[in-house]
Amino acid sequence: MEEGFMSGVMSIVERLCSVVPDRRPGSAGNSETVDLVARQIQDAGWDVSLPEFDCLDWKAGEASVEVGEASTRVIPSPYGLGVDAVGPIRVVTRSDDLDRPDLQGAVVVVAGELATEPMTPKSYPFYTSDEHTAIVAAIERARPVAVIAVTGKHPGLCGALDPYPWIEDGDFDIPTAAVRPADAGRLLESAGKAARVTIDATRIPSTARNIVARRGRQDHRVTVCAHIDTKPGTPGAVDNATGVAVLALLAERLSEHQELPVGVELLAVNGEDHFAGPGEVAWLADNEGELDFIDLFINIDGAGYRRGRTAFSLYNVDDQRSSSIRGKLEDVADLVEGPPWYQSDHAIFAMQGKPALAFTTEFLDEMLNELFHADTDTADQVAPERIESLAAALEHLITNW
Repeated sequence: MEEGFMSGVMSIVERLCSVVPDRRPGSAGNSETVDLVARQIQDAGWDVSLPEFDCLDWKAGEASVEVGEASTRVIPSPYGLGVDAVGPIRVVTRSDDLDRPDLQGAVVVVAGELATEPMTPKSYPFYTSDEHTAIVAAIERARPVAVIAVTGKHPGLCGALDPYPWIEDGDFDIPTAAVRPADAGRLLESAGKAARVTIDATRIPSTARNIVARRGRQDHRVTVCAHIDTKPGTPGAVDNATGVAVLALLAERLSEHQELPVGVELLAVNGEDHFAGPGEVAWLADNEGELDFIDLFINIDGAGYRRGRTAFSLYNVDDQRSSSIRGKLEDVADLVEGPPWYQSDHAIFAMQGKPALAFTTEFLDEMLNELFHADTDTADQVAPERIESLAAALEHLITNW
């Protein structure tokens, strides 16, 4: 590959990763990113729209729990409320304990079996858990002044965050933070003692925009999607500046074809890493009754990792179309078929029985454990040749539809 082309690919990734403060939906950095990417796709000759939707932004500072002269640093849970309050520490390890009357006005430390997985947000539109709903409702009835969860890693749902937020929910109005087990000893040993909990956090009503770029007839189209947002506090190189870079390169490549055999929609969706999925909800509302117009929904998330090849997986695609897709992709040396996975936007489409194709890295488990959602997801983790290879593969797939 030419050095100039590789530097151009990395320029897209590095510019997205350097946007300040970050690319969380509703933030100034997210808006700047949308403008930058939309302009690049529009310059390639595409019709671009930027539909706006309401969302919740959030910012946070320091947080701690003080018991006597000792202070334990904790991590504010994204989209949670701030607090400065005093209450007795109550340690809770089982859901049955949440009905205790002494939790009202307390600093509740959630640990053990109760803190082994993150709670599903109350208003999450694509999945509900009766168990999680019951736990969250019980905490709300208990009315503690704050919840401090003792957690570690949960790569499948929270990537490389350590500790992961037990509750990440802008609709949950009890201030919440997390602490690693290695740092939680003093709190766990202080049950019954008075504690002061301080969390510096603010919710900010805001708006964000999706990028929708289209060519050709839209009642018979392929949609290619990559989420443009990040979790708070991560540069988001592999998750998912690389996917956005593929969209931008694909826009340029397809612009060189005067006619396309199928309509194309390029979708930089805003909110995959947000607790409420606001961009996905907005796009689905805009396309209500029209999902059958989409021959194939293609999602790119986590492709371009420096280790391993790019892996693809198919969902609800009939045998004839699957064979055709595999035939077009099998000649790409940098691609390999991988197992199904559901931690991204294609799952929304696939769960409705619609045909979908997803691209990520064959080292997805490694990337979830070491990079996703963390400050380690930097531009030096990216292999630009894999971004170019995937854009070329998608061009071949679409132009030979």
